[in-house]
Amino acid sequence: MMENTLTFTVDSALLRELGEKLVETAYIALVELVKNSYDADASRVELRLIEKQNGELVEIAIRDDGHGMSFEDVESYWMRIGTTNKVDNDRSPRYGRPRTGSKGIGRFSCRRLGISLKLITTGKNKKGRFEKTEVEFPWTDFEAGTDVTTIRCPGTQQVLDQAECGTELIITGGMKGEWTKTAFNYLKRQLAVLVANRGTKRSGYKEDPGFNIQIYAPMFESGRVYDLRDRLIDAGWGTLTGRVDSDGHGVYDLTAIGIGTKTIKSAISFPRLKDVNFRLGIIVDRKDQLRDKSVLTMGTLRDIILPDWGGVQIRYRGFRVYPYGDDDWLDIDHDRALRRQKSESKELSVFASRLRGVDEKRALLSLVSHRNHVGTVEIGERSVGFEMKANREGFLDSSPTKELSEFVRFGIDWATIYRDYFLRRQARQNLKAASEALEGVVHAKIPPEKVVEVAAKYIEEEVKNVASLLPSKDAIEFRSKFRKATHAIVTQAIANREELKHLRLIASTSSLLLVFSHEVKALLGYLDTEKVLLGTLSRGLSKTKARQL
Repeated sequence: MMENTLTFTVDSALLRELGEKLVETAYIALVELVKNSYDADASRVELRLIEKQNGELVEIAIRDDGHGMSFEDVESYWMRIGTTNKVDNDRSPRYGRPRTGSKGIGRFSCRRLGISLKLITTGKNKKGRFEKTEVEFPWTDFEAGTDVTTIRCPGTQQVLDQAECGTELIITGGMKGEWTKTAFNYLKRQLAVLVANRGTKRSGYKEDPGFNIQIYAPMFESGRVYDLRDRLIDAGWGTLTGRVDSDGHGVYDLTAIGIGTKTIKSAISFPRLKDVNFRLGIIVDRKDQLRDKSVLTMGTLRDIILPDWGGVQIRYRGFRVYPYGDDDWLDIDHDRALRRQKSESKELSVFASRLRGVDEKRALLSLVSHRNHVGTVEIGERSVGFEMKANREGFLDSSPTKELSEFVRFGIDWATIYRDYFLRRQARQNLKAASEALEGVVHAKIPPEKVVEVAAKYIEEEVKNVASLLPSKDAIEFRSKFRKATHAIVTQAIANREELKHLRLIASTSSLLLVFSHEVKALLGYLDTEKVLLGTLSRGLSKTKARQL
């Protein structure tokens, strides 16, 4: 008997299983490739999705500024199926980002996107020198029945003295039919989670500058190159910008749902602020308050974007200043906890009083959390008076830092007043629509205060009709349950109405009591003064006349 050893071989059909069946759609495959750039500590990715002239084929190009790969990295990781590199190293080497992929299938997603791939990557080798590697992958050569290890992928290797690290993937031969508007929107929503990273620090790693994606997809976006992070900020209820003009006054613009575009120039000035501006997205986790649902989903908004990346950051001369953005440096949540109702700015109080339906004494109750304000305040090169603390965590307290908080909060409070206006108008419109719909059903005009009662009565009548179709015993029980439910609704509505009247009475009574108290105190003060004067006068009179006085 002859002893021998056997080794496994890999059929090229495996690549089809990994690249086409495990990754079912083209947009998921493309998301996997961009995640590879994120894991490679890239701060910027350019994504191009271009339709060729024949209208059928699509070229996809992804270029990042990550750490790239040396020739050895390409050979050991990229060319090795099922590597455990991301499992063994679950953090990116430079910024400590949690790895977004672990199955090692990202590169096989390229096969799902087209019939050929060109990899161009530049990284540093173990000697610290730059290596540029180019490899072409002719996926059509990897046919079922062939051993994957026998397919040659032509490539070149070049050692350079100076170069920029990064990776570029060029995929050709993709089918246009897979790229619908729905698929493209899904792609944007998935990538928005990555661009929400606007920069952070992780212990033991270099400071993460954040991650951004620029997309060029003329087949969907009219040939415009756009910044996905800007689209993320603009996707919420409103976008608020602010700047300090040459006279030191704040100039603010708000573009929001139900508001349009509004502008205000503050009467107060911020003389110590120069070269300062900000851009914030006011992003509320309600579907009816999203302007661009092709970028945001409620799931990622609630679970990732707002909890992890919400807040107003500060960048000073191009660098992020901590902990601003991670903390409530604008006292937004502090004021919400105290139920602050009115702006301390007389100018904003007057402004609020002029908006129809807005109670200027309660307008700030619509203020959302500091996490719902996503964006950055930029302090430029010409700014003076901002001095860092010794531990580099924030600025020392000074007049400029105080003015900076006032400048930003003025804009946020102004936008909040407009949001309160929007919410109140929306509530009135919803009530009107519901009332009109009910009037169409009952064929009668209904006073606003009677809507609930009329609706409940209508439901009871309809329940009678339905119950008439049931057996006698079931009908009685059915009607009884509905009668109890409608009675509870009507009773609660009446109680709410009476409570509102009571609260209004208390509010007006409190105001009268304050005025009365002020007048009484003034009168007591006047009497006390007269008492002192009379005492002084009496001491200068004879005892008889003093007693008479």
